[in-house]
Amino acid sequence: MNHRSKRRSFSILLYLFLAICSGGLAGLWFGAFTSLMIATPEGPNSLRKFVPIELRQTQTALDRTIDANWTQLFGPLGNSCMPDANAREIGWSGAEPEIVWRKEIGTGYSSPIIAVHQAIVLHRLGNEEVASVYDLKEGTLNWEYRYPTSYVCPNPPHSSGPYSTPLVDGNFVYLQSAEGVLRCLSLEEGVLIWQRNYTKDFNVSRNVFAVGHTPTLDGEQLILNIGGKPDAGVIAIDKQNGDVLWTATDFGASYAKPVLATIHDQRICFVLTAEEAVALNPDTGDVHWHFPFKAIAEDFVNATTPVVCGDVVIFTAYQAGTIYLRVQPDGQYEELRKDKRTLVSQFNPLTCLDGKLFGWHFSDKSFRCVDLASGQLQWKWVSGLGRGTHLISGESIFLIGESGKVAVVQRNPQELVILEKPTEPILKEPAFSAPAMSEGMILIRNEEELVCLKVVE
Repeated sequence: MNHRSKRRSFSILLYLFLAICSGGLAGLWFGAFTSLMIATPEGPNSLRKFVPIELRQTQTALDRTIDANWTQLFGPLGNSCMPDANAREIGWSGAEPEIVWRKEIGTGYSSPIIAVHQAIVLHRLGNEEVASVYDLKEGTLNWEYRYPTSYVCPNPPHSSGPYSTPLVDGNFVYLQSAEGVLRCLSLEEGVLIWQRNYTKDFNVSRNVFAVGHTPTLDGEQLILNIGGKPDAGVIAIDKQNGDVLWTATDFGASYAKPVLATIHDQRICFVLTAEEAVALNPDTGDVHWHFPFKAIAEDFVNATTPVVCGDVVIFTAYQAGTIYLRVQPDGQYEELRKDKRTLVSQFNPLTCLDGKLFGWHFSDKSFRCVDLASGQLQWKWVSGLGRGTHLISGESIFLIGESGKVAVVQRNPQELVILEKPTEPILKEPAFSAPAMSEGMILIRNEEELVCLKVVE
């Protein structure tokens, strides 16, 4: 080989090396290798040991008496659970649950809710967003409310909305549009009571996807994670008329819902914003603390609602992992644990019950049970459902995956017990929305249909 050929071969190899390195760095930046970097070894005893967390009983905002309606995202308790007084075991006799009714609807990731024997769903048909209200048992349409929309998601194939889930409080129904207009309707007739465009009022920057924050009810006010400027990342409004009561933080909006708890006799609101985890006073908006917590890649959003278990609060985000904090009597926090392997959610909800954390792990799409005190994996199920959402009623956990298949496992803290194997797809993939349960029936949806299932024999 002559000298010129050697130089040419060296140049080709150098270019190949630089291309591979550049591709690797790009993949690392956008999270392509995250699951390989923090993959979980098989078996509960193969995970690294954590310093144990002492679990303490503390009153939270979830300890109040709740009715059997599913009037908000993640249910009456806000944790994807039926209250014990209304819990019924989920199961079916055949290969899949009985389909009570099935309705064609439009697009969106908004989850259905149930109030006063009615199924409520927010969806999009053409250039209109539509709130449709059906009789829960019969599936007959009670009323619809429509308003125009022109929003187009800049990141296809993701949906152009709506993303936010309706909220019912008494005779009020609150709807958040893909463009950030909050409307209050009457539940009885679907008549508009008031509307406010907080996206315009507070100069909210365009997000990666549609406006997707769901309001949190707090007595006479609603708390919203809107990402407004200046100093209006989180706001509280009067639920009667939409008047702004306070504003706080300068952080962007995420797709996570604010969570309320009473810890050490003080009320605290926990919010996972676009770039930081925040704790604030829900009465005044005064911020107790905040710290950076987000994915490395800019095109991944925070979307998992914080979890409170006693005086421990848990935040989780893609690439950032899961962080466990203890709230101190003075309102500050102590960091207890960081974990990127055992249970990390990208957008799927988590539930903490009796010292166990249940939820979907992003990397292998398994549903998992983790012991909160020790941090150890109790069990996991790679079911073929894909990542999904869940609903807990009594000792049963209903699972719906993005595949449109459903299944049921036992709320067993020691081992995986499958009560109902995955069905054939009931909905066309992808099915990202959370389910709703009431009166022995569960609602599920995708971007084409709303389905009512009978799940209690």
